[in-house]
Amino acid sequence: MKEGEEDFEPHPMYEPITGKFMMADTMEEHLIFKELGLVHEDELDEKHKGKAKKGGAVVISFMEAVEDGMKKKQK
Repeated sequence: MKEGEEDFEPHPMYEPITGKFMMADTMEEHLIFKELGLVHEDELDEKHKGKAKKGGAVVISFMEAVEDGMKKKQK
């Protein structure tokens, strides 16, 4: 088990502009999503917080998150 994995709990991570989220089921996924710019719910701006709490956020696939992250890095 890698450092930090013993305390890890699966949780959603959100794309800060759209409010879309993905579940980080492992520490490895969490770190990948963080690198791609996804954030925790408490880090969302007010515009997207309400959407996430009401269940209106759309779950995106891992590949969509990777593609979004690649586009951001190219800018």
